[in-house]
Amino acid sequence: MTPLNRKLARDLWRLRGQGIAISLVVAAGISLMVGMFGTLNSLQESRIAFYERYRLADVFAEVKRAPELLISRVRQLPGVAVAES
Repeated sequence: MTPLNRKLARDLWRLRGQGIAISLVVAAGISLMVGMFGTLNSLQESRIAFYERYRLADVFAEVKRAPELLISRVRQLPGVAVAES
């Protein structure tokens, strides 16, 4: 074992408290991120299920003045189930 490797081992042994603290902070950050992504995924799936269950629209558009002819053209668009005027 070279003197430089021994010095490295001694330095790492002396800094073990800081290393453990850094490891704990990184582990806490990773677990928080995993938890937040899980929560986000759950909320998105719940929103999708709610919209499907109660047949809510994905998009709402409000128009103050538009001709009635426009509503028939909107109904013909692909993916439009219901259009009201």
